[in-house]
Amino acid sequence: MRRSRVMHGLAALLTSCALGCALAPTAAAADIAPWTGMGAQLPPKDNLNAAKLAGGHAQDPSPTGVNEECTPAPGENPVILIHGMASNAYEAWAGLGPLLKSQGKCVYALNYGAYPGADGQGSSAMGAIPGTYGVAPLAKNVEEVSAQIDSIREHTGAEKVDLVGWSQGGTIATAYTKARGGKGVGTVVTLAGVLRGTSMMGLANLHREMQLAGAPIDPVVTGILGPVGNDLLEMSPFMTQLRDGGLEVDGVRYVSISTLFDTAATPLNNTQFSSGDYQNIVLQDGCPNDLADHQGMPYDPRAMAYTVNALGGNVPVQCTGTVGPFIPGSSM
Repeated sequence: MRRSRVMHGLAALLTSCALGCALAPTAAAADIAPWTGMGAQLPPKDNLNAAKLAGGHAQDPSPTGVNEECTPAPGENPVILIHGMASNAYEAWAGLGPLLKSQGKCVYALNYGAYPGADGQGSSAMGAIPGTYGVAPLAKNVEEVSAQIDSIREHTGAEKVDLVGWSQGGTIATAYTKARGGKGVGTVVTLAGVLRGTSMMGLANLHREMQLAGAPIDPVVTGILGPVGNDLLEMSPFMTQLRDGGLEVDGVRYVSISTLFDTAATPLNNTQFSSGDYQNIVLQDGCPNDLADHQGMPYDPRAMAYTVNALGGNVPVQCTGTVGPFIPGSSM
């Protein structure tokens, strides 16, 4: 079967990095902008499992081409990639980050939301795993990422940035943009974004019923996942406030990319925008062979192509057969 041009591009990046990194293993680290606080670049990957394995023993690694000192070309905005819950910048963006860089973009992806039980913070089983971020209270995560976005704008001199968020990252991108009234943001792209909270296939209702019955489950969720596990549910105070008055603001373009096989961010319309300048994309529209689930979204070639194009690129969106977070796509 003929592979898509998106996957060809990523394969070329993998090959070039395999050669270049072997010859000059310290060159990539020197390219990291020190103000990002991120570690050395690691090679591109084409699935989540491979990225987890590659980044497991590195300290806050960056994807290839990401987090470098970079001046945007005229008319271009820096792209900021925001990972999801219990993830990190490299794990989430080892595929899309290098692809966007190859399109001439200035790309940044930072970690946020540590909850390891250090420095007086709370702790969770998930947050205690090295390299696991995005599990602190959602309001705190928004505050932390907001400071990162402002820092990137300051260091790049950019008037506006474009935001790409996966899962909770979509929540944060939307919340930041709404809080700023759209100032400083050009485009928001969400991949399986938890935009209105998640029902977790109905588990959110069970959570609420147990709370009302006097059997609070919040401490259990916090102890396992971290506070964000409660905050992302559709009836949480954070999500109720975010939905109030609508998600979108004038002057910003919104693009949601969702999958019918998502069992984490549910129902489908909770991952989509509904007013203003928006476009909602479902991967299976025109491509029922694409079986990407919530975890597979950042590496799905079709989702990657839609993201590149939403940010001003022009790559073909082909029908791929992607299964979950582990298997790279191929044209069907």
